Amino acid sequence: MTRPAAALAALLALGCAAPIRTELRVEDALASVHTVALIPLREDALLGPDVPSEAPAVVTSRLLAALQSETRLRVVDPGQADVVLSGVVRRWVERDGSASGVRHPASVWLVLELRDGTGRLIWTGTYEETQSPLSEDAGSFPRAWERGFRWVTAAELADYGARELVRSLALEVDSWS
Repeated sequence: MTRPAAALAALLALGCAAPIRTELRVEDALASVHTVALIPLREDALLGPDVPSEAPAVVTSRLLAALQSETRLRVVDPGQADVVLSGVVRRWVERDGSASGVRHPASVWLVLELRDGTGRLIWTGTYEETQSPLSEDAGSFPRAWERGFRWVTAAELADYGARELVRSLALEVDSWS
């Protein structure tokens, strides 16, 4: 492999990491997980006073769609579920501009929690991204490619974050079941 090709491959490998952090919070083995209840997200009263009132509903609907398309989990009512997924929207800033140029990019911060039937915290997931230009963050190249090299809205960031968080959760759940 030539030196420029190797450098590009290394750059792309670094950029494959999404702005996602997850943590498994229990040490003991979990029973099989087949059903999940999704509690509507809320805005974080302390950190997100400027979160638009519709933002939690938008994220909740994106999470529901991702749970149905990205996992084998069946979404049910809380009383019937093995686990409960809930969370908060901590930041929701809409882009100031258009898809071709912005004065300020969109920014979203979501935190999810998965709890068992006793309320014990099992898993947490965080998605936090402020879209940045490739000139400032070459590692975001794969996300920019996926987004068509355009500036996205807060709802589009939330859709991406919900999908990636649910994919990460699905990998964890598959390892338990």
